[in-house]
Parts: sequence; C-alpha cells; structure tokens
Amino acid sequence: MKPDNWKAITPQVVAEKMSFDASQDNWQYDAQEASMAARQAEGVAGLWNILAKRKLALLADEVGMGKTYQAIGVMLQLWHKKPDAKILILAPNKDICLHWKREYKTFLLHHYRAKNSKICNAQREPVHEARIFTRLSELEQDIRESRGNFYLTTIHSLSGLVPAEEKNSDNMQACAAHEAAKIHAQIKSTLGEQGFDLIIIDEAHYFRNRDGKSQRAAAAKRFFGEGDNRLGQRTLLLTATPNHSSSRNVADILRYFVDPDTISPDGDAKTLLKTFAIRRLRQMQGKGVTNNKYNYRHEQAMAADFTDNPDAELFFALYQRELVKTLGAKGERRQFQYGYLEGFESTGIVAKEDSESGEENSDDMARDAFHQAPDTRLLAELTQAFQDIYHRFPDHPKYGALVKQCVPEQLFTAPRSLYRDKHLVFVRRIPSVREITQRINAEYDELMAQEIISAWGAESPDETLKAWRKSGWSRKYFNRLTQAAQVLQEASEFLDDDAGSSDDEESNERKQNELKLSSKIADLFVVKRSGEKRTDCTNVSQRFRRAESLFSLFLEPAADYCCAQYATYYRLTDRQRDNFGDAARDVRLQTWPSAPGLARSEKVQENRYEQPLQTAWGMMFPLLPAHCQQQLRDWQARNPAIVENLANYLKTGYLFASPVMIELYCWFIRFSRQSTTSDVQKRYRDFTASIADKLPGSLLLRYFINGIETFEAMCEKITDHPLADWKTPWRELTNLSSPAWYASGQTDNRQRLILGFNSPFYPNVLVATSVFQEGVNLHLQCNQVHHYGIAWTPGDNEQRVGRVDRLFGRVNHLLKAHGTTELRIHYPYLAQSLDQDQLAAFIQHKRNFEAKLDACDFDQFSREINLNDETGGWEAALRKPQADLKPVDPYPAEFAGATDPA
Repeated sequence: MKPDNWKAITPQVVAEKMSFDASQDNWQYDAQEASMAARQAEGVAGLWNILAKRKLALLADEVGMGKTYQAIGVMLQLWHKKPDAKILILAPNKDICLHWKREYKTFLLHHYRAKNSKICNAQREPVHEARIFTRLSELEQDIRESRGNFYLTTIHSLSGLVPAEEKNSDNMQACAAHEAAKIHAQIKSTLGEQGFDLIIIDEAHYFRNRDGKSQRAAAAKRFFGEGDNRLGQRTLLLTATPNHSSSRNVADILRYFVDPDTISPDGDAKTLLKTFAIRRLRQMQGKGVTNNKYNYRHEQAMAADFTDNPDAELFFALYQRELVKTLGAKGERRQFQYGYLEGFESTGIVAKEDSESGEENSDDMARDAFHQAPDTRLLAELTQAFQDIYHRFPDHPKYGALVKQCVPEQLFTAPRSLYRDKHLVFVRRIPSVREITQRINAEYDELMAQEIISAWGAESPDETLKAWRKSGWSRKYFNRLTQAAQVLQEASEFLDDDAGSSDDEESNERKQNELKLSSKIADLFVVKRSGEKRTDCTNVSQRFRRAESLFSLFLEPAADYCCAQYATYYRLTDRQRDNFGDAARDVRLQTWPSAPGLARSEKVQENRYEQPLQTAWGMMFPLLPAHCQQQLRDWQARNPAIVENLANYLKTGYLFASPVMIELYCWFIRFSRQSTTSDVQKRYRDFTASIADKLPGSLLLRYFINGIETFEAMCEKITDHPLADWKTPWRELTNLSSPAWYASGQTDNRQRLILGFNSPFYPNVLVATSVFQEGVNLHLQCNQVHHYGIAWTPGDNEQRVGRVDRLFGRVNHLLKAHGTTELRIHYPYLAQSLDQDQLAAFIQHKRNFEAKLDACDFDQFSREINLNDETGGWEAALRKPQADLKPVDPYPAEFAGATDPA
C-alpha cells in the first residue's frame, strides 16, 4: 500500500462502507448520537488514524463493547485500500478463533454495505477465507503453499514450540525463542520484507509479562520481531484491561511492537495510552436512556455459616486453627494471596485435574493456584481424619449457600422467565468446580424426582421419594416402582430391543467419571447397553422422538408453521409400519416456494387420519406474544428453512436438554393412568385435549417463546450452525442433559457448553475456572454471576463479569424492555473466618481501584491480603445501582485532520 493511502479518515467514511446497527436498514452515522453503533464507527476511524500515524494502535474499550467488530471494520477498510493485504489475528485459543471467523462472516452478511467483489460476493460470502491454525508451523506452511490473505492462530501456539523432551530443561526459553525466530524468518521469506500488512492481537494483556520467565514471552519477542524486522507493518492490539495488574503492563505490551521509551522514557501509562489507545466505557441503550455498568450492577455478599451443621463447624474450626499456625510460621506479616487457599472453596475431596493447559491462564502464578496451595496438604490430612471418624466427607457451607441461589425452589409450578435460572459461577479450584456441578445436579434431581413421583400417584409419595433417593435414584428401583403401578407403559411395537442404544455414551472411564457428576434423573431417559437397559422414561421418550410413533407428531411444527393440523401419514407397505414424523415434515416442505424434492419410496403409501391432528406448536401459537408470532411469519416469508431449523433446534432441546422432557413424561403418565383406549389416533387426540389447559403455564411454552426470541442471535453470534441449515441436526444439545455442567482446562468441546448456556436449554448453571474468563460470550440468557472463588485482581474480576455484561445480551434486552434492570454479582463467603477477611479486603481494594481501572490509571494492585488491615464496614463497598453516576471516557476516538475522501 502506498503511504498516502493511510490518510486519516472520519466516521462518515466508515459508515459509507459499513453499518453498525443491523436493525436499521438506512442507518447513518450521527456525531450527536450516543448509540453504541455511532461509537463503533468512531472506533474504526480512530483506530485507522492511529495506525496511519503510529503503526500501532490499542483498542482498550471496556468489556462487551464490540472490539471484534471494530477490528473487522479496520480489516475491511484495509482491504478496500489494498485488496491483497495479508492479515494475521492471534486470539487466546481455538474457540475464540472460531468466534472471530463467525463474527467476520456475520459482519459481511449484515453490516457490510459497500459493493466490492474483492471483499465479498453477491451473496455476502467472504472472498478472503478465514484460515485457522493452532500451530505456528502449520500456519507457516499454509502461508508458503497457499495464497491466503486472512489467517488466525492462537496465542497458545507460542507456548507449544518446544518439544516435549525439552520442556523441563534449563534452556526451554532459548529453545522457544529459536523456534519462533525460525518461523518468523520463513514467513518473512514467503511474504517479503513487508511481512503482514496488519496483525491483530486479541486479549493483548496476555503479553503483559514481557520479562517473565515463560516460553510464551521468549517466543513472542522473536516471532513478532524487532526494529526493522517486524513481522507486520502495523499492529492492532485489543484488550479491555491493558493495565490488568499494574500500570507498567501498558509499556510491556507495547514494547513487543514499538519502543515506548521514545514516547515516554519513564514508561508513563497515561502518555502511552494517549498516544496509542482508544478507551471508552460501555453504554447500553435502555428505554429512552443510555446506561453504564454502574447504573445496573448490584453486588451482593452471601454469607454461609454452620447453622445446624456442628460437624462441619468442628472441621473448619480445626482447619482454621491449623491454618493460622501455618501462616504464622511463615512470617510476622500474616499475608497471603487472594483465592490462594483451597479450603475457602472446597474440602479437597475431588481429584484435581492434571493441568489447566496453560492456554487460558495469563501467568504462572494463576496456573499454580489450580494445582497446589499452602493449605492443600493440611486440608487433605484433616479431611481424611474426618472421614475415618464419621465415614463421610465434611460438608462445606459455601456449597449449600451457592446451591440455594442457583436452583429454583419450584421448577414446574412457578411460571417465571427462563433466564432467571441461568447462573455463571467462577471458581479457582478444580475440586470445587466438580463438587458444585454434582451438588446442583443433585438438587435438580430432587425437584424432577418429586414431579415424577407425583405423576405416578404413589400412595405414600414422601416414603417412595425417600426410598428412591436412598437407592441413588437407581434405574432398578424406578423400574420396580413403575411395574408395580401397572400403568399402560408397554414397550411399543415400533421400539426394537436395541433402539436408542446409541444414546448410551458411558463407554469409557472419562464418561463414567462424568456420570457421577451428572443428573441421575436425566439418565433415566437414556437407553443403556447393559444392565437395566430401559426404563419407563426411555419408552416414553422414544414415543416423542421416533417418527414411527404417532406421539412424535406432538413436537412437530404446525403444518403451516402457525396453527394448521395434519391430515395424512405414511404407511410403509413392505414392513406394515407407519411413519408420522417424516410424513409431517414432507407436508411442510411442499408448502415452500421452492419445495425440496421428496424422494418418496414406492413402498410408501399415504393414508389419512380419521380426523386432522394438531401439534403442540399449533396449540401454542395463539398463546405466543405478538412479536413471536410475527417473527415466525417473517422467517417463513423470508425463508421457511429458518423456521424448519428452529423446529429441529427446539425439539432437540425439549427432548434432551431441558426439564420439558420431564414435563412431557409426567403429562403422559397422568393421561395414561386415566386412558383405557387402545386406538392410537384417539389416544393421541385425547392426550392433546388433556394438556390444552396446561400449556399456558407450561415450561414447553416458555422454552418456545425464548427459543424464538434468541434463535437468530444463537445462529449468527454463538454457533456455526447457519440460520437456514435445517438439514444439520443440533447434536450439541443431545449431550447437554444435565442442569449444571463445568468448564475447566480438560473440558471437551467447550463450544457445546457455550451454545447450551446461551440457549434456553441446559446447562442452566455453568461452573467455570479461568478458561471462560476471557474472550467468551455467555450473555444471551444470563444476568447473574457468582464469584465462588474470588479473582486475583480487579482486572480479572471485570473480565469475569464481562462474559455476561455485553451489548445485545440479557441485561441489554431487559434495559430496553423495562428501562431498568440489575446485573446481580454474588460473592459467597464463609462467615467469621479467614474467608470473610479475604473477601472484605478484596471488595474494599477493588472499590478503590475501579475508577482507576476504568481510566487505566493505577500503579499496582497487590494480590496479597494483609490480615492486619481494617475491614470493618466492608459491605458498604459493594456496588449498588447508581442511576446518576456518569463516568467519562478516558481516551475517546479522535479525528483531528481527518478528511472525507471520495
């Protein structure tokens, strides 16, 4: 690119090419407008101007302001000026790389308004394919062998350059630097001396420990290059917390790409930020007003004590006495670090994972917190002694307090918005992440078991429930119970002996371990390979799932996607077996403007029902809010495949990943106890009639409404499942059968958890270590965060809350709908203990640093708690909503000297 092409521009120039408000077809930039769309256009122009002048820019906007979209805006502006520009993005891990790819495609589809065939085609599909590589060697090879222009790799790839046999050697850093320098040279040899035209680094604070003794830091120095041998001509850094733990972080991050001493010899963060950075504070559109985070955030301390639990009180009294002895033996200062004691979160009874993998944790100290602590050995010894005496493990009161907040008192009979059941829980310790998951699932099992027992009409429901609970909610006990009740639950003729055996996923040791944490009631709906293969739950579930069962029609969409009933079904003449689900689908497809071809076999005969049959969808459509009815009509007019895809999504979620399956099961049981007809069509009509009055207050209706409201955002923002792709099944949801689940360093398929938590379906409670602390969107449903284990620093704390405090999330939706709302932030603690002292000190220090964190203006946040500090009245430092608080943007975008070139 010619130097004069990097001229300063204005937001108006940006707005000519791209819109930042997809809801307005004719959106135009207005400098007087306080909307986030206007601020994002300003951000793109401001970043471009800094890059033009300095070759390095830092976008430090607060969490949840759309930094990804602004960076994509810069990319598109660059491709307009230089269509063959080479761009590299480094993101923390592969999941976040996939998020970038998804956002890039969405931006071109909905926000890019220019017509440039070198950027996207007529269908708004990208010309420059996003090419993702998790190893630098693979990245270099593809650059050499392909003609790609847009590459993504992981920050973690810089930590994977040293062979396994060298990782514990004294020269590990030197090995990493050598490998990085070699890859740097190979890329430059292919691209030429100019290297990449633009490098974008997401979560740039990962590079704040430049002089730390880590493989990543050593490799990064050589990979990015120095002086006149830079890997890229220009670099754009993204981080909401550039001063994550210290003001010196800013200079250390910048030093990889420029010499900050030429701007500020003493490394003054304010001077550097004024030169290179844009930093604005998030504002969300409400009902006629804009809101900053202090207008709606509500922090609450949640005390846990030993009421009615003398054994646990004795255990923790002994633990605290020995802990004080241990700490006292290490010096007079009586200091320790936030979150560093294992006993504040668990009693250490669950085996720790081998590794948090290193990719998500930003420093060695944070990684060590997951593996060992000063009290680990002490805790293990006391726990073993307790177990030897009482033959059980000690309880941790914080568990009970957290579980009480995260599990609804009534699941089936108290209508409420589904988002109220979504909770994001952050922990520091692996034992607690699993223990919390297990306990919350156990509490949900209580609620679901009660509903099932009630549906069966047991003569002594309390005694029956007690006996079943004592058996561990066993399949064998449940099968005896249902057989004794003598209700019509025969294994239907369409169910083969091995039908559904593919659902059984407990095929290895890892799955068996996870089964111990999962919902036992949900497991009743899974067909097993051995032992008690089937239960009454599996039989009923199969009825609603398999196309050969008339009851599978119940969860199909209406014939016209509104209210129309079905008149025909299939008879497979060669097998004398009926098919209802496939017939219903084919009826719908034939109504499409360009109907897909139906490859109907000659062995299929179309038969008519005695009377047209309705579905739950058709029965609920009149109960939907007007905006949901209109959304379905709009999608159908635009492309019926979208509604068909929604139907598949909902049906999968109903049957596999929600309490709706329990609700359906109980409806069916109550109906079957009264019904005596053997005519399947009459039985179906009678069943639908029996639940008509139950639908208005049902879970089924609430999930239907929520699914409609969030489906488009789910497809375009959260998952790679295209909005109109009705042929691809939603398999991710079939593996989310438990109300609570966890994300940690060894969690498989985190994308599945991200999808589930952002959907109305399971998990309702997501328990996470730092792997979900940064770069992950968890905001579509959730407005409640729990800091079970407190963060290292205010920066870490802000990153955690930022997973749900984001534009276009549940908080934003509630502000638009009601004008006010609360983002609830909970801090559980063990009352009258060192845990309370720890939380008190952290809350006070955090409150003192918040304004400085907003302004990127503090020197150092000490991770150490001094138990001699005065913490009286600490609860007053907890944030409450302040409607009149209006913080000022510390480093706004600037356009001085910018022009509006044609």
